[in-house]
Amino acid sequence: APDILIETEAKGPGNLDFSPPGDRSEPKAGDVKTEAGPPGQPAYRLVVNEVQISKGRLAWHDRTSKKTETMAIDSLTLQRDTAAADRLKLRLQTTVRNQAIDLQGTVGTMDAVQAGKPWPVNLQARVQGITLRVEGSIADLGQFKGMAFTLKGQGAELIEAVRLAGVDNPELPQSAGPFSVSATLSDAGQQLQLTDLAVEAGKAELLLLTAKGTIKDLTGKAVIDLSVEATSNDPAGAAKIAGVDYTGKGPVRIATRLQGQSKATAWKMSDLKAVAGGSDVGGELTIHLADRPKVAGKLIATTIDLADLSAATPQSASGQVPASQMTAAKGDGRLFPDAPLPLDALRAVDADLTLQAGKLVLDDRQLSDVTITLVLNNGRLTVNPFRFGLAGGTFDGNTVVDGGANPPTLALRLNGRQVELGQLDSKGHIIGGKSDISVKLTASGGSIRALMATANGETTVSVGEGRLRNKSLDLAGGDLLFQILGAINPLAKKEEMTQMHCAAVRFVIRDGIATADKGIALRTNQVDVVGSGTVNLRTEGLDLGIRPRARSGVGLSLSTPLAGLVRVGGTIAKPTMGIDAAGTLRTAASLGAGIATGGLSTVGELLVDKVTGDEDPCRTALGLPQQGSQAKPSTESQPQSPTRLLRGVFGR
Repeated sequence: APDILIETEAKGPGNLDFSPPGDRSEPKAGDVKTEAGPPGQPAYRLVVNEVQISKGRLAWHDRTSKKTETMAIDSLTLQRDTAAADRLKLRLQTTVRNQAIDLQGTVGTMDAVQAGKPWPVNLQARVQGITLRVEGSIADLGQFKGMAFTLKGQGAELIEAVRLAGVDNPELPQSAGPFSVSATLSDAGQQLQLTDLAVEAGKAELLLLTAKGTIKDLTGKAVIDLSVEATSNDPAGAAKIAGVDYTGKGPVRIATRLQGQSKATAWKMSDLKAVAGGSDVGGELTIHLADRPKVAGKLIATTIDLADLSAATPQSASGQVPASQMTAAKGDGRLFPDAPLPLDALRAVDADLTLQAGKLVLDDRQLSDVTITLVLNNGRLTVNPFRFGLAGGTFDGNTVVDGGANPPTLALRLNGRQVELGQLDSKGHIIGGKSDISVKLTASGGSIRALMATANGETTVSVGEGRLRNKSLDLAGGDLLFQILGAINPLAKKEEMTQMHCAAVRFVIRDGIATADKGIALRTNQVDVVGSGTVNLRTEGLDLGIRPRARSGVGLSLSTPLAGLVRVGGTIAKPTMGIDAAGTLRTAASLGAGIATGGLSTVGELLVDKVTGDEDPCRTALGLPQQGSQAKPSTESQPQSPTRLLRGVFGR
């Protein structure tokens, strides 16, 4: 029952330092002489044939950290190996941190050390079903230099190794699969390092991790260079173990080369290849770990499908979240949510990223040839440029979101060219209709509702020739523009298709009031339609007037609804529509006066008295002069509108 204490001093050697004094004086006359042994041998030798210890205790005490580690020696046996005279057989049964360890194998004798030979080691330990093996030698045991060891470890259950390391999370699964580790440990170049490192842990059903490479300077900077690969057929379950909520599809596979230093902030991921479901992405990233981390790099993908990365959101037939679902959460009947935007995330990390994707799938929309350059610095997000193809056309633009400003600000520019609305119309109202779309918008606020209420800018959409399916143009169709057309087109029920020559919508937005000054137009074979009014983005109220006019040769009676005015009211979430057959809707001020006094809609006077003179209502809506006319175009700029902003006009 020995009690053995090993101490390391805060300064100077510990109590295991048995080296002789550095300086010795020359022998003087009368000194007793000691005969040396044979050349190369000390005068005295200690030969150990057998050592046995039972019920002992060994303690390591670090005077610097003031920490003590103890080991109970249940039994220890050292005896000469009859098969190799320079080896000692070792068997140790011990308990460390309440874990029973059985260690056995062979080590070199002191004879070999005294003869200047490498000290051999061949040991195997078992603990909690885990087997660890070390084989090799130390060239200079006294200086503990010249190490060359092969290390191996394996176990039938990774979770046991995790718990053995001191992690006892109740979220850990009962089984995560086997593991194996192998490496060469050496101190070549005065640095302790692991080479030929190979790790395989887990199982693909949950998470399989493999790594190969080197770790240099283990006691210093720990320079890491590893090829790492992770595979999971159940990424949601694997993420849950790490405390992350992931709802994407499997399988997931990520492979990369990881390089960095434990005491540095930069980690590089090169040759990155990631696959999730049918999505894939590759490239390289550099992660800077600091008070505010930064991610930089370039990613290239063949296909990215957001449904592979997160759970699907219930969608309407048009691919948009139904307005009824968006408003149900708040319960105030508003479409634009008042919940704070997650702007704190913009201030938590910096980024400088470029993404190129051949195909990006968003719900039932598919973008092609996507290019996005994103810079995030101290809460200010700049996306410049972004480009993508959609519905046969192309979009480009840029945006800036300053989450560090008070209040946060947004600036957006978007241009779309030759976008075919028929491809975007999942309900099949329209065939064809190539369109040019543009948006210029600035706003401020911490929620979508606040941004819309402070918006300034202009939006326009110019639609080319197409055909409208008359059978879908009914009051229950759900898309307001087509409801209006069905109501005012007397031929809609007699013909399968209505030929559309053009359509246009143009809104000027000032302080959350979107005003269309003859900015809504539609031309078919039978009718011209022009509309004006406002969309109050602060209250989400609608006040729009749509005036139809029979085209020459159609032969329509003025007693039909075509002689009247279609009035659109209600809200963006719940629009209403009525027909004023007498065309008597009027207001007390002109449209210009209405804008000057706060953007109130004044539609009747404008539509009844002025609209009928337009030769081309679509050009009028876009602020362009009539063809052949010397009139100057509108001084307002002519960007073109996104379908999202006009959702309340064209449909829910």
